Amino acid sequence: MDRRHITALVALVAAALTALAACSDPDQRPEHSAAGPSLREGTSHASELVLPFDTYKWTARETWLHDRARRVLTERCLEGRDVSLDFPDTGPEPPDSYDNSRRYGVADDRAAALYGYHLPEGEGSRDSGATTGWGEALSAEEEAALYGTDLSPGCYRHTDSLLARGVPEADLPWFADQSAETLVRTENDPTVTQARKRWRTCMNQAGHPYTDPSAAIGDPRWNLEGPTITEREKKTARTDVRCKQSSGLLSNWHAAETALQRQLIARHADTFEALSSHKRALLKNVLAVLNSQAVSGSRATAAGHRPSVFRPMPPLFSGADEFFAQADIAAPEPAVEQTPGGEPEP
Repeated sequence: MDRRHITALVALVAAALTALAACSDPDQRPEHSAAGPSLREGTSHASELVLPFDTYKWTARETWLHDRARRVLTERCLEGRDVSLDFPDTGPEPPDSYDNSRRYGVADDRAAALYGYHLPEGEGSRDSGATTGWGEALSAEEEAALYGTDLSPGCYRHTDSLLARGVPEADLPWFADQSAETLVRTENDPTVTQARKRWRTCMNQAGHPYTDPSAAIGDPRWNLEGPTITEREKKTARTDVRCKQSSGLLSNWHAAETALQRQLIARHADTFEALSSHKRALLKNVLAVLNSQAVSGSRATAAGHRPSVFRPMPPLFSGADEFFAQADIAAPEPAVEQTPGGEPEP
C-alpha cells in the first residue's frame, strides 16, 4: 500500500461516524420563512451549525485522539525496525465538536474579518506546510519503514491493521458520498433558490455583482493558495456573511439539508447503525492504546525503565505479541512492575 492509499484510508476513517444515533421525526420538514429558521436554539456563531450526520462523524477531538494512538503504535513499530523519527506535533487538544462553519461558504463574521475567504490558521493547506516538509525530508529507509514496499508492508499499514481489530465493517464511502450529496441536492431546494436570489440582490447593492456564493469565494483576486489576505477580500467576505444572514440563505440551506439528512438516516437505518458500530469499536481501540500507554509509561517511569507501549494491555490487545511476530516486528518489552520493597520485578 503506497503513501497515497494510506493517506486516503486515514482521511476516510477520520470522516467516519460517532457512536450516538440522532434521529428526530424524519418526515417532519422544518418550516421556512423568508428570514429562515434559527440555526440552533441560542446559536450566535456559524461554528455552532449542527447537522444530523455530524452525530456519525468524528469530532475534532476524536480525530486528534486517533492520530495520537496511530502515532504511538507507529513509533513502537519503527523501534522494532531500528528506525527513529521525530513526528510533527499533533498540536493542542481541539474541541469535541464537528465544524460546519464553512459548509455553506464563509458564514462567520469574525472569521471573515480576520481571514476573508482564506481558511483560518490551523486549517487546510496553509497549515500543512510543516507536515509536507517533514514527509519530503524522509530518507529512503525511513519512507520504506513507514509506507512499506512492494515486498514488505510499512508500519502505517501494521498500525492500521491493529487499530482495526474487532471493528465491524461499514460503508464509509457511501456515507462520505451522502454527506457531499445532501449539500448539493439541497442547493436547489425552492427555499434555498429564493434565498440565493435575495443574497445576489444584497451583494449587488453593496457593489459585489456575484451570481452566487461560489463565484464570490472563487474570485481569482483572492488567491486562496497564497498567504496574502487583502482588506478588499476581508470587506467582501464580511458583506457576503451579512447578505447570507439577511437573505436567509444560511438558515434556509441549513434547514433544508437537516431535513434531507434526517430522511436518509431513517431510510437507511441499518447502514447508519453499522456506521455507529464501526465508529464505536474503532474509538474503543484508540482509547485502549492511549490508556495502555499511559499506564505502562507511568509504571515503567517509576521503576526507572523505558516505558512500554503495550503492557499492561487491555483484553482487546491480548494478541499484540502475535501480531508483531507475524508482522516481522520486534515484540515490545514487558513492563517492569514495582514491588512493595522498591525493587523492580519483571
